[in-house]
Amino acid sequence: MNILAVDDEKLMLGALVSAIEEAAPTSSIYSFRKASEALDFASENDVDVAFLDIRMRGMDGLELAKELMKIDPGLNVIFCTSYDDYISEAFREVRCNGYVTKPVDAAQIEEELKHLRRPIETKVEKKVRVQCFGYFEAFINGAPIEFGSSKTKELLAYLVHARGAVCSNQELITYLWEDDLGHESYYKKIRKDLFDTLEKYGCADIICKQRAGLGLNTDQIECDYYEWKKKNSGRYPGEYMKQYTWSEFV
Repeated sequence: MNILAVDDEKLMLGALVSAIEEAAPTSSIYSFRKASEALDFASENDVDVAFLDIRMRGMDGLELAKELMKIDPGLNVIFCTSYDDYISEAFREVRCNGYVTKPVDAAQIEEELKHLRRPIETKVEKKVRVQCFGYFEAFINGAPIEFGSSKTKELLAYLVHARGAVCSNQELITYLWEDDLGHESYYKKIRKDLFDTLEKYGCADIICKQRAGLGLNTDQIECDYYEWKKKNSGRYPGEYMKQYTWSEFV
């Protein structure tokens, strides 16, 4: 959840951010003391909830809320202020989501976040794990990934083997077929099949796609080989991706 916090008073802004951090520890919080800076940020980034002070120098919170909602009409706006005079205006003109009085605490923030008018979609993290020792296998949330062909699976295996290095298309063709003759068309098909397969499982972001080659975003996966490499510098005594001939030289 991306949360915007705006208050022109430094101490008040710090207290607001601390309360949000306690109430929503997994959220990303972006704090500003100037309304113009908050607007610039919101124009280029997604914001789910905006906590705004009402009385600020220059552009006040009500004006800021109206400008923010021009950028995103569905934005959840929650006002934080020491004054009750603006409650009617806040709900009538801005159609704000909530209104809390200072000093703001985590309990107030948590209560407001529970009753957002526009619920925040929770993204479920897809955990990809690959097994290199023994036979190569790939899993998503513990279940095996089903590939359209054995070559598609082998393509992923080689990218795992490269440990994040971008492999040229020609290099991949050479290793997958042990020669570089007459396989360009087939390679394009399995490359597309790999992306289609990972897209179906919601984890296509593990691949770094370039026109001239492919790489693997190693921080997006768990891998027994990578874990072993961190702890050891010698030769692994067992078998490594034993279904592939190119792995025999590792």
